[in-house]
Amino acid sequence: MKRIAFLIQDSDAIEDGNYLRFSNELLQRGFEVCLCKIDSLSMLHSQVCAQGFYINEQIHTGDQFPELRSICLQDIETVWVLGLGFRNNFLDKLQLIYCLEKYSRVMNSSNAILNLKSKYSLAGHSEIFDYPQSFSSTDPKVLYEVIKDSGHKWIAKPPAGSMGRDIFLISADDPNAQVILETMTGAQSDQYCLLQAYVEEIQAGEKRVVFAGGAVVGQYLRLQNKDHRTNLVQGAELQSCELTAIEQKSCEKIGRFLLSQGAEYVGVDLAHPYVIEMNVINPGGLLTIESLEGENLTNNIIDNIFPDTKSDSDQA
Repeated sequence: MKRIAFLIQDSDAIEDGNYLRFSNELLQRGFEVCLCKIDSLSMLHSQVCAQGFYINEQIHTGDQFPELRSICLQDIETVWVLGLGFRNNFLDKLQLIYCLEKYSRVMNSSNAILNLKSKYSLAGHSEIFDYPQSFSSTDPKVLYEVIKDSGHKWIAKPPAGSMGRDIFLISADDPNAQVILETMTGAQSDQYCLLQAYVEEIQAGEKRVVFAGGAVVGQYLRLQNKDHRTNLVQGAELQSCELTAIEQKSCEKIGRFLLSQGAEYVGVDLAHPYVIEMNVINPGGLLTIESLEGENLTNNIIDNIFPDTKSDSDQA
């Protein structure tokens, strides 16, 4: 029997989302499934372990977690990372995840987590997709000179931020531009701030495209609502959408690139022709697409990632 462990955020009870849907689907397909807390990752007797529990029946939103026990992750064929936990020990957890890759199939890989979550490395793949012109520094004066010399709008944001927090649209004639940059780089100028050229295409919306096993399984459109941000948690308007023929062609190349990086389940933010961001940790989209279109993508996602588990009826 195949075994899979999901590494998830700590919470008081089961929450609806990726791990609930995927756990139930894989349990139905005959997997042994366990849920483990990402922040309990440890090395015991030179083995990577975590605190967790096996599920024996379908789980539901609000179910309480049972008593946890130590589970040796190196004994489990597939480990699926669906949470990062506390920021201050991220590098330790990433190194433990890297150690696991000698024994287990890790999704998404430590390489994908380190480099695709980062907004830096995306700038180096112009042969595959366009990425907004980017600058990064801990020196607010250097960043302000970039803005002043360019004469156009810029997005200032933390390189490892998420959910639309601390994202500013600024230009040289903005009286707050310098203080924003000074605040983002910190009182000691020891924090990096990322500047990205503002792309006008995003005014028509940003498409969240969900990839599983290198193929597109769904998408939806996020439109600016209260300000320049298109993040769901920041009040973006959501709509169903389709990909254009040009976007589909681009996504074929992106899908192959994702697999080459060990990224098997990813949400890509697309304002064609630009890739704005790649979400490789617990990407949103599954519940949103279901709410917009009434379609549960769980089966398609698992089919793409574990094609050998398809039933005969699925393959027909």
